[in-house]
Amino acid sequence: MKYVNQKKYPDLTYVTRANPEDPKHELGKRTTVSSAGCALCSAVMVADRLLPNTEFFLEDAMAISYEAGANRSAGTSRKFFPAFGEKMGFRFRFGSTTDELKECLQTGGAAMVTVSEVKGEHPGLFTHGGHVMAIIGVEPDGRFAILDPSYLPGKFDEEGRRGKVEIKNDVILLCEPEVLQEETRARQPGAYFLYWRK
Repeated sequence: MKYVNQKKYPDLTYVTRANPEDPKHELGKRTTVSSAGCALCSAVMVADRLLPNTEFFLEDAMAISYEAGANRSAGTSRKFFPAFGEKMGFRFRFGSTTDELKECLQTGGAAMVTVSEVKGEHPGLFTHGGHVMAIIGVEPDGRFAILDPSYLPGKFDEEGRRGKVEIKNDVILLCEPEVLQEETRARQPGAYFLYWRK
């Protein structure tokens, strides 16, 4: 199992478009994988899960994002996820429920998810903005096994986060389906990006 933490790449530039509304805008705003590469890191982890011996790196994920025009503002747009699936030769579809996610995982797939806090209601469990994570399995008790590319020790000690995830083997986060679904509420429909080998 490969785990990629974006915080380890503060010097790896990920160039994003300064104006996401203008597709002809010059690539201008320079960010890094550390600040804006959660989708890229998650893609590397999903690729490893589905094709364990493949050589797919952050630079490959960046190339897909650039080619698809998904390198928007200070992050990665939804265009990236189908483009990644096509490039890797995966079957892909968007999902909106944890039942769809569970079915994907139980039939040999892997997934990514986009989460965010719900402003004015609760702090985000995984982020205070928008964030993408890899989901690699479902436990016998129904909890999802998540690889969070921005995980650092102490992240879940914050008020409003305590007790909502269990940390397994130092990097796998275990989360109840209803908790994960709540974290996707502001990103629906289609907050789950589901992949299978063809």
